[in-house]
Amino acid sequence: MSLRAERTATLLVPLDLDGGTLEGFYAELHDQLSRMPVEVLLDCSLLDHASSTHINTIWQARNRCEEAGVAFKLTSVTYGLERVLKILDLYDFFSTERDGVEARAGKHVAETDGTSPQMLALEVEPTVEGIRKAMATLHEYLMRLDLGEVLAFDLETVFYEVTTNIRLHGKMDRGEFIMFRAVPRNEVFRLRFEDTGPYFDPTSRADEFDPRKAMRNRQRQGFGLAMIKKLVDSISYERANGRFNILDLEKQIGGNGGHYS
Repeated sequence: MSLRAERTATLLVPLDLDGGTLEGFYAELHDQLSRMPVEVLLDCSLLDHASSTHINTIWQARNRCEEAGVAFKLTSVTYGLERVLKILDLYDFFSTERDGVEARAGKHVAETDGTSPQMLALEVEPTVEGIRKAMATLHEYLMRLDLGEVLAFDLETVFYEVTTNIRLHGKMDRGEFIMFRAVPRNEVFRLRFEDTGPYFDPTSRADEFDPRKAMRNRQRQGFGLAMIKKLVDSISYERANGRFNILDLEKQIGGNGGHYS
């Protein structure tokens, strides 16, 4: 083994970034940096879809490596992670390599009976496994709508971001579900999320995301809202009966398919 290989540290970005897992990740990073490696490689192979929590984690890892004077690189970069980084205009701040991981969306296309599905309604358990199962159902539904792989992937990314944020911060009781509806109508695709978590109005923040400012200020949050704003065309929020958060998102699906094609 070469000296460089011996002084290269590789860390896996966990799929589930709850408090304990995140603390363990940063503890391992701190331990590796204390040994002064030449380079830290962050293995992103688990991130078929990337949430803002994942983006924040790799961003903080980058900052800590920079402060320690250690080179930093993302490896096994998936299509999902690359797309989110580019949407946020953060991709160029990272040195990346894919290591043979396919960089494309739409790996699985559901069989169709030739009919177009209408509204999709799901009760989503706010757990990693519950969101994973719901994502699989949503993917099949979007493939049947024949929206195109990129647009479908972007809608899945929005779904993953919102449900993951609710899972991590919604403080929902066991047995409660995130209520989700997807409604394609004319040239607009509507997504509705309902949950019983604490009041949180994402539309109350009007500031625009500036990647260079985020870098200078070592920003720790705000990636999720910026990502959603770039992936949909409108956002509205309502607190119903003092108990329910209702988030409505709309995406133009006619013409070039909204902001991204």
